[in-house]
Amino acid sequence: MLSGYALSECDFVAVDLETTGCRPGRNSIIEVGAARFNAAGVMSTFQRLVRPSDSIPKAVEDLTGIDSAMLVGAPSIEDVMREFREFADGAVLVAHNYRFDLSFLDHEAESVWGAPMARPTIDTLSLTRRLRPDLRRYSLGSLAEEFQTPTTPDHRAGNDALATAELLIALIPDLQRLGIEDVGSVSAFCGLSNQTALSERLVLTRSLPDEAGVYLFRDASGAVIFVGHARSLRTRTRQYFYPGAATDEMAAEVTSITAVRTRSHLDALLLEHRLVDRHKPRHNPTAHRSRAGYLIKVETGSAYPGVSVVEAPRKRGRLIGPFTSRWAALTLVENLKEVYDLRRCSRRLDARLPMIPCARRDSGTCPAPCVTVPDPVEYAERLNAALGVLDDDTDFRSLLVAAQRKAAHDGRYEDAILYRDGVRALDRALSSLAIVREAVSRDVVLVEEVDSEVVVSFLRGGLRAAVLRGSREHIEPKIVPALQRVYFAGVPAVDPLRLTSEKIAELLIIASFIETDAYLEVAVTDAADTSSKLRRALGLDRRTPRRRHGAASAV
Repeated sequence: MLSGYALSECDFVAVDLETTGCRPGRNSIIEVGAARFNAAGVMSTFQRLVRPSDSIPKAVEDLTGIDSAMLVGAPSIEDVMREFREFADGAVLVAHNYRFDLSFLDHEAESVWGAPMARPTIDTLSLTRRLRPDLRRYSLGSLAEEFQTPTTPDHRAGNDALATAELLIALIPDLQRLGIEDVGSVSAFCGLSNQTALSERLVLTRSLPDEAGVYLFRDASGAVIFVGHARSLRTRTRQYFYPGAATDEMAAEVTSITAVRTRSHLDALLLEHRLVDRHKPRHNPTAHRSRAGYLIKVETGSAYPGVSVVEAPRKRGRLIGPFTSRWAALTLVENLKEVYDLRRCSRRLDARLPMIPCARRDSGTCPAPCVTVPDPVEYAERLNAALGVLDDDTDFRSLLVAAQRKAAHDGRYEDAILYRDGVRALDRALSSLAIVREAVSRDVVLVEEVDSEVVVSFLRGGLRAAVLRGSREHIEPKIVPALQRVYFAGVPAVDPLRLTSEKIAELLIIASFIETDAYLEVAVTDAADTSSKLRRALGLDRRTPRRRHGAASAV
């Protein structure tokens, strides 16, 4: 096996590619460059232009100097791959940022002879990062300058491959001084020791479409171990099988992949979330799942209301929220109670309560209306001041910061940590509250374009209340009924206090999606005006839609 080859004895082939883009299968290789060498020096070179199946972007022409005219009469990628395979036979492949070059070579190799390139390969990018952590830049050009290679990279495959070969030749003595003597040890040193096993799983991606959707990784028992979304299912899933990432352990467990195409990116995000909730894959972070929402509840019907944290949704009582972190809500409430001297419990005030042991009452850290009679007007003022923090936290924040500094100055470090956590909880709680409050006030229509079709999402209170998918002609007669049903038929507004954990998660996903620039946005006003603007956005009134860039804009 190639892993056992000694660095001082084996042949290497450094390879570099120029391509029309970054997606194997959709973009084409336009030049292959390679250099065959050993520890003593370069022995031979290989350079071929390739006839592409897609056009060359202007940016690629400017970077490489390769234009369409140069590729007239160039051989096909199938012919070049066969030549390259013969040139590289028996040698260990080397590349700088191997994920890029190998992803294209593997795709073409699988098309031509049904298997990816032989492993292991050596990645000079990973290698130099580990050998020389003191360097600031690790681009091939920077490293060629640092190691004074004879060849200067110039974004042409031949010279870049030659520079990569010369870089590894310069690094081999450093590896040998560390006791790294064979190819397998170099792979392990670079964190790529399992690349052979992972490359065998590339076959699982061969039939996946180059389209947007959701993918499910399954293990040998058929259990879903990971769910993700992608703009290109094939490109994204293949990336997992090139080692060097935190997901290597998960990728090694994958034995099958299920792919679900979606019409739009928002469809993929929402479907991914629902599948994570359904399957609870062990490799998806728990943050990907729906989490309970929490509300601050103020006891009503008492002269001295208590304040507590309860799970959403709730219908009754004086409620504030929702908050997405239980820790943040609880910590905030505890700090509000302490700073504004509020009741420490929310139990019902009756004759039995004084008989229950209470450390807070006994220590004097609670106003204890169960055994005393505080001024109810003064208590109400303190309660209103505490709840006012959720709208303006300036004074409360200053109090916490000052208390933290004083505690630290006095050497009360545990108290200082508590006050510091209070500030963090305040930030986290108010941030999530602001996001939810803004989201539930959002009534807009989003238009996503996918090839010749569109996906129209009708957001009511930040949630998707209806969706139309298909060609413009197909959805045209459905626009007015959908608008009427969602916005103008007396449907009540979304109540954030009654949102389930699933709805809160969906609300936040859509709010995050709205920060992108992947859609057109139509503000909802009256029925006639909204319908007219939506028709223009869809090009049904022969007007060119305005694409959203950066901030949201009403069409």
